Amino acid sequence: MVDDFLPEDLRVPSRDEVAGMMMHLRRPLVIDGEVRECPRCGAYRDWIILSIRDEVWLRCRASHETLEHRLDTAWFNRNSGPMDAMHATFEDGLKYLGHHDN
Repeated sequence: MVDDFLPEDLRVPSRDEVAGMMMHLRRPLVIDGEVRECPRCGAYRDWIILSIRDEVWLRCRASHETLEHRLDTAWFNRNSGPMDAMHATFEDGLKYLGHHDN
């Protein structure tokens, strides 16, 4: 009998094993026909978009984080593309995406 499963080092963690996912969006984020701005500083581009549990959060370049009720996990999955890296900490992920705190 042949094992159908990939070797352990080639397996991708399930969503239950990952605390969250993030992607960088350099262009403006348009939701329902309006350009989304950070409510604290007015930034409208260069977002980190976070998918954590069943919520989508936006993080601007100034590190302000806002829950975005109009986006969901399905939207994130359609727009994020394939996962290209995993990080041990949130800060490591931000650094990888060039969006770390100064």
